[in-house]
Amino acid sequence: MKSIRYLKKPNKVIANRRKDEKRLMLAFIGVIGLLAAILIYFYPKATPSRTSIHIEGRTLLNNTIRNAIAASGFSEIQIESDNSNGLFLAFSIPADKSTSDAIETIKPIIRQRGCAIRNINRFSQNRGFLAIVDYYNQSIGTLAFLKGESSNDYLILKGQLHRKPKLAVIIDDFGYSNNDVIKQFIYLNSKLTLSVIPGHRFSRWVASEGKKNQKEIIIHMPMEPERHEYKSGEDQFMIRQSMRGIEVEQRIFEAVRDIPEAVGMNNHMGSLATADKDVMEMVINSLKKKGLYFVDSFTSPLSVAYEVAKVKGLPTACRSVFLDNNRDKSEIEAQFDKAIEVAKRRGFAIAIGHVYPETLNVLKELINTGKFAGISLCFASEIVS
Repeated sequence: MKSIRYLKKPNKVIANRRKDEKRLMLAFIGVIGLLAAILIYFYPKATPSRTSIHIEGRTLLNNTIRNAIAASGFSEIQIESDNSNGLFLAFSIPADKSTSDAIETIKPIIRQRGCAIRNINRFSQNRGFLAIVDYYNQSIGTLAFLKGESSNDYLILKGQLHRKPKLAVIIDDFGYSNNDVIKQFIYLNSKLTLSVIPGHRFSRWVASEGKKNQKEIIIHMPMEPERHEYKSGEDQFMIRQSMRGIEVEQRIFEAVRDIPEAVGMNNHMGSLATADKDVMEMVINSLKKKGLYFVDSFTSPLSVAYEVAKVKGLPTACRSVFLDNNRDKSEIEAQFDKAIEVAKRRGFAIAIGHVYPETLNVLKELINTGKFAGISLCFASEIVS
């Protein structure tokens, strides 16, 4: 009889075989994983679109970089610009920093946040600079930094800082009333020079209320006209051709006492007085003593007031345009257009209007529609020289 052979420990053999299969499977998975990792690493990455880059960079500049610049002591300001290069932000340079210091401060702020400065353009006379900012080699915006200047007086054109043409609007004939038109001129949110005739019922009120509301106050001094037509109450202040120096000085003294808020003077009427050199020398000498400037309303082509003031060294200017000799809306608008054109050509202009509702309405409309964009509306004191 043949002997029967039995397998030794069959369970252990099966267990070992299963372990081998498991090791093989793990090795296979590891190889597949390694190959997948290599494939992912070397597979060409999708390139983001220019639009997505621009949006991402603009967001970075408008938020993170903007806040970091402000945190470094730069105050954000508003300034007009013809910039079309994405986002435009403007800042004032702190008083304790030079333009060069500001540039060295800004560079790491931009670089450390993933952007780069493509170009820095310094303004003339060390007044600041422009920095064009890139993100992944794509321009995303421009930063302007202004040193020691009022941003309202400047604009940026073609990468350069330019002083805006100045336009002073003087409104004559305050003092007769305190009606709604008068009040709207006083409370208008714009630089205006209010010219107040001394001696009338509401002269003091207008001068005081006007100054409280950041308006510049000047004296609308009655001066003798060729035609002796003027309102009652003005005779006691009127500068006449026949007067001596002491009389002229006394009347100007009385006018200043009535309107102490005044920083200057222009003539009310005065076609006869302003054409007389001797009279105007007396007026200018008196104004120098009081520290007031003079604007020649130029009510006569024969006026010598401006020339006399220049010779005497008194800060002075001459009216460029009368706004409302014709009170039709289209005519007033045309005169404003003329004043703006003069300002752009000469660098400054003085427009004189009156306390008419038509003049008020046109002025408000032009302000609200941005007609004065690129023009600096200013006080007359900012133009006289």
